[in-house]
Amino acid sequence: MSELGDRLRASRESQGISLAQAAAETRILQRYLVALEEGDYKYLPGDVYARGFIRNYALYLKIPVEELIQLYRYERGRTEPIVIRPAVVAPRIRGAMLPNFFGMFFVMLCIVGFIWLILRVTEFMNLGSPIESVSTEATPTIAVVAPTAMPEPTAAPAQPTAAPSNPGAATATPDAAAAATATPEAPIVMVIKVDAGKNPGSWLNVKIDNKSVFQKVLKPGESLRYTAQRNVWIRAGNAYVVTVDINGVEQRLSNTPGDVVSFSWPPP
Repeated sequence: MSELGDRLRASRESQGISLAQAAAETRILQRYLVALEEGDYKYLPGDVYARGFIRNYALYLKIPVEELIQLYRYERGRTEPIVIRPAVVAPRIRGAMLPNFFGMFFVMLCIVGFIWLILRVTEFMNLGSPIESVSTEATPTIAVVAPTAMPEPTAAPAQPTAAPSNPGAATATPDAAAAATATPEAPIVMVIKVDAGKNPGSWLNVKIDNKSVFQKVLKPGESLRYTAQRNVWIRAGNAYVVTVDINGVEQRLSNTPGDVVSFSWPPP
């Protein structure tokens, strides 16, 4: 049997609350409440959700939350982990430095070889310069025949006409690239709702990935939707009328009217 489950069941039964009533008021599916009370954690959707269910259920039953979280970690075998640091770490670091040294040596060798190649090419070009001067001296003899070839430049404009085909092909690539872009769905999708009806609403302070994005009163019947990459945090006044939906799992922040509650996801 599970000590955590026994405490949850005993507290619920002592208050005369049925499983169906608890599921309706905590917004947690009844099969998950049964799994918690019987210690069948394999039927829960995951460790993060399990801790969230335990936190909400404990607040609902007015049981110390941290004690139940510790019981859950103990029963799941997640007590303080033992960190083993092998003695072979130091040789592995030295081995990782050796390739860097040889890589630097290889790069230096390539640079020296490239400089030597440039010098050789420059020397070869300097040696070939007299031949170029001779060819320039011979050009005046050809200049006398040049007037007879004057009609030929009229064919030159035919070459630029082929150039527009390349820009036309290039202009299609930005559209194809823009069409191929897609925004990945964020790992945390949060929807905050305030119950409709006669209530004063709730003053909210919302932080997404440690950045404040909302600080004012959310009126009855209104809702907010945010996506986050790492975490979300909410400070809610009159949390009794506030419901938070995280990735499809909905839960109410408080069961006491006028209560002020801080909520974070993932749970600490």
